[in-house]
Amino acid sequence: MIFHRVEPSSDYRALRLLSETAHWELGLSPYQHGVRIRMGRAGKPPSVIDFCLGHDTALYPQALLAVTKLLEQLPESAAAEEIDFLFPWAGTRPDPTIHLQQLLSLGLESPIQTAKGEKVVDREGLEPSTN
Repeated sequence: MIFHRVEPSSDYRALRLLSETAHWELGLSPYQHGVRIRMGRAGKPPSVIDFCLGHDTALYPQALLAVTKLLEQLPESAAAEEIDFLFPWAGTRPDPTIHLQQLLSLGLESPIQTAKGEKVVDREGLEPSTN
């Protein structure tokens, strides 16, 4: 799966990414207890990944990049169960400290980019890139 940036929505208020064939949405949405990384079928509420990243904005790009890198190995036609297999804890709304290190352990530190190499999010967190 490869994602590209689209306009935010009520489910993905800070950043919304749409898969190439518009089957899946992935993004970030702020809440009182921090920002959530969320994923689900396009046009429907997120139901596959819904994971709190807390308030540390430095983690947002790293976590989103780790998720997108793992999703790259799946086809657009993947079922929710196949995505759950990659993130078996992500639909459980866990405390962010339980599994965050596991997600970040991919060690990916480059900025988030689209398949065409366009920067999606700057390193400071949720602010859209000006490039």
